[in-house]
Amino acid sequence: MLINNEFNEQKIQSPLRYIWLIFKSKNIAVVAMWAIITLLMVTLFTPYIMPYSPTLQHPDMLLLPPYWAEGANPAHLLGTDDLGRDTLSRLLKGIQLTLAGALSITLVISMLGLLIGATAALTQGVKASIMHHLLDALLTIPTILTALILIVLFGMSYENSLLAISLSLLPQFIRGIYISIENELNKQHIIALRLDGARNLRLLRFGIFPNILEPLVTLLTRIFTMAILEITTLGFLGFGANANEIELGALISKSLELVYLSPYLVLFPGVAIFLIIIVFNVFAEGVRHAIIEGEE
Repeated sequence: MLINNEFNEQKIQSPLRYIWLIFKSKNIAVVAMWAIITLLMVTLFTPYIMPYSPTLQHPDMLLLPPYWAEGANPAHLLGTDDLGRDTLSRLLKGIQLTLAGALSITLVISMLGLLIGATAALTQGVKASIMHHLLDALLTIPTILTALILIVLFGMSYENSLLAISLSLLPQFIRGIYISIENELNKQHIIALRLDGARNLRLLRFGIFPNILEPLVTLLTRIFTMAILEITTLGFLGFGANANEIELGALISKSLELVYLSPYLVLFPGVAIFLIIIVFNVFAEGVRHAIIEGEE
């Protein structure tokens, strides 16, 4: 039986599906994606997978090494600290607070930054000039210095540290969005949309945002990485989490005096910070290259 294919329609893939197909071909980026999913699951279910409370002390098991070292105890896979607290439980809690804090900061900054940056880029006249020079002035101050000043004003706590870091990183994101949208406004397809009577919301939705995905991914990756580093820096300096809210920077700070007796107490949080940053950056780089290849 003959099959007439004359009227068969060719199915056109959506841009997002096309980008996903390109992304799937990048093995390292896919591995990083699954690592991120694992980290997110650990963050969500930390209270259920921690073998012990991170503050529970075992006075008879002080400074135990990890399970592969001599003198280890199988009940504490990564050993204990100088107060007998389980290292694995404290590490999981640290990952939860650090990663959740960085993701929260990135989410808040992305929403506020897109709104303010798009408004500033589409506004003409004195308001745009004031916003432009204000952002330039704010960017001259190091973000960690801004965060420290805000921490002093708000008070030292984990929540206040997240707020301070968000406010210190927000100008960078706004500036990046402002420049990306401003560069896009002079292109021919935007001029054509304007001549067609498109309003600002339509310009953003159909003309600008689909074409700034690549710089947007780069900006979000930078903000997330800086959020991780600033959370851990403030925690290390003692301006972040308190004794009951132990994130990775605070874990390193509290273990420095024991580095010669039990170097693992400093090594594990440091490796965790390194892996979180590397995994998210590899994933973001894979997404960015998939977007670039999809636009070609």
